Amino acid sequence: MITLTIDGREVEVEPGTLILDAAKQAGIEIPVFCYHPRMDPVAACRMCLVRIEKMPKLQPACATPVAEGMVVHTDTDEVRKSHAGVLEFLLANHPLDCPICDKGGECELQDNSIRYGPNLTRFADQKRHLDKARPLGPIVELDQERCIQCMRCVRFMQDVAGDPVLTLHDRGGHAVVDVAESRTFDSIFSGNTIEICPVGALTSRPFRFKARPWDLDEVESVCPHCPVGCNIRLSLRHGEVKRILSRDNEEIDWGWLCDRGRFGYGFVHEGPRIETPMVRRGETLVPVAWSEALAALEQGMQGRVGALGGGRSSLEAQYLMRRWIREKLRTENVDHRVLPLTTAIAPGPVGRIDDVNDADFVLALDAEMIEEAPVLTLRLRHFQRRGLRIVSVSPRAGMLDMPHEDVEAADVAQALRQIAQGEGEIGEAFLKARKVLMLWSGRGHDVAEAIESAIKARSGETYTMVVGGLANSFGAEAVGLVPGEGGLDTRAMLDAAAQGQLDGLFIMAQDIEDFPDQALLEGALAQLPFLAVAQAVPGRLTERADVVLPLAAWAESDGHFVNMEGRAQRYYSGATRPSGVHDDWQLMADLAGLAWGREETEAALRLELPALFEAHRREGGSVPQGGYEGGEPGTVRASIYHKGVTPDPFLRSLVPQAELAGRAE
Repeated sequence: MITLTIDGREVEVEPGTLILDAAKQAGIEIPVFCYHPRMDPVAACRMCLVRIEKMPKLQPACATPVAEGMVVHTDTDEVRKSHAGVLEFLLANHPLDCPICDKGGECELQDNSIRYGPNLTRFADQKRHLDKARPLGPIVELDQERCIQCMRCVRFMQDVAGDPVLTLHDRGGHAVVDVAESRTFDSIFSGNTIEICPVGALTSRPFRFKARPWDLDEVESVCPHCPVGCNIRLSLRHGEVKRILSRDNEEIDWGWLCDRGRFGYGFVHEGPRIETPMVRRGETLVPVAWSEALAALEQGMQGRVGALGGGRSSLEAQYLMRRWIREKLRTENVDHRVLPLTTAIAPGPVGRIDDVNDADFVLALDAEMIEEAPVLTLRLRHFQRRGLRIVSVSPRAGMLDMPHEDVEAADVAQALRQIAQGEGEIGEAFLKARKVLMLWSGRGHDVAEAIESAIKARSGETYTMVVGGLANSFGAEAVGLVPGEGGLDTRAMLDAAAQGQLDGLFIMAQDIEDFPDQALLEGALAQLPFLAVAQAVPGRLTERADVVLPLAAWAESDGHFVNMEGRAQRYYSGATRPSGVHDDWQLMADLAGLAWGREETEAALRLELPALFEAHRREGGSVPQGGYEGGEPGTVRASIYHKGVTPDPFLRSLVPQAELAGRAE
């Protein structure tokens, strides 16, 4: 540890700590613009200059590491004059847009100007005028007049996202941030630049002019769109979600979000919703009371029946659904796997996302990380730049959007077996590595078996995670929403329905647009005598259903999601729901005949599932029967903008055309 003195306070910190961070630990604020805790310092804005004894000039606190015995002053006349001078230059040409600027009320320039700036300006000339409110892409607008060239956005795109789509054009007083030549700001991480911009230069097109910060209520939540489980904050006004911000979690997301997680909330209020239960009368769905809809569902779910529970449902609803299916319907025909997925819980010890931090070898197995777990990609890229070795084993090259080594193999399982036997330089490195993390798409029983063999072949630490599921696929599998002995998986249920061997099917919170065999799906729906659907938004299934039950959206309900590492995280309701909808857990409690509220449901979970997810993390899960068995290279690739749910109104413009991945010759 190193001991230094800051403004008369003795502080003890780790070697390598920056003065700025040491001051934070002591409760001393130093103003900044260019500094961001998740990016390397550049000392570009000079706002954080401090006096260090025995040094001839003021030094940037954001880029100067501490030293033993160092004495720092952050509040002298000299330092205050420096702060005022930097702000005076920044404000010389800054427009007086505060009354209409979206950043007003949470603008760092505004806050620092009030606290550290000069009372009067000496500049009386006409301010410079640049482009205002110019779209850089479908999500982000740029106001060049407000930009202070802190370079946060440029550095994020270049160093963190690895896509240098933003750059600084020209020099000196003419310098402006803009997209690189012949580029559009179409990165899937573009929304992060809006949040880290210290002024109102980069703004969100969906949120623009919708609300002021002081008009918004903040609710803690968890992203519902992929298995990473990024922590978020819902900003609500009059019960409507107006924007989503990150909620920095050191162990999961580092404060970053993909654009799907940041902007995929429009369906809650902007799109059509199912607002009342409906029962089919002839060719028409007719609104009915909840009691009548539940009675129709119970009557229809007789005989040979099955159920599909969603990877987007709460853990509470999944648990209650399992009890309904097995205790009341007395069937083992249940599954959560509608996406191309064999299992959501890999064999072997399940890892943590922050295992990337000290791993020395990452093996990506048939995994397209940027599509399946985008924010995890940013952490991988960070440590790849610091020496982490990343190898992708997949049917085609270039599946990882970062520097890595490719092992192109049509048979991923066989390639993994060869690596585990120490074949080639990659195999030798795999066996010798101190800590290995395997990131698997979750597709193929043969790959699961190869993973088990690879774990046994190593003597060092080895962990696995499945990246190909939905927000709560791990939870669905852990509580038992997979076929039991003699039960049918998703494909088998659809096969049985198409052959007239299934009497009823219940589907909750599933969008089957991603089911690989759409012809089979259509054949099953055409022959199925009874279909009941419970979800928040209308779609293909509700058009064909005999009973439709409206569910609250995730922003309107409380519950838990379990992410890819088996971490159960609580999300909270905040948005005002339509009056006729129910929570998913409430619906399942009614169907299971359990007169439970939330407290009783959570108490049962705690009683019946003690340390379940931690046990899975240490030991791994047994791979359930059935599920998706892999596919040929050349199948249509999913996009993170529509994976597992009907495209959000805000994201429709971002969904790319279907892209065929060509077979390697």
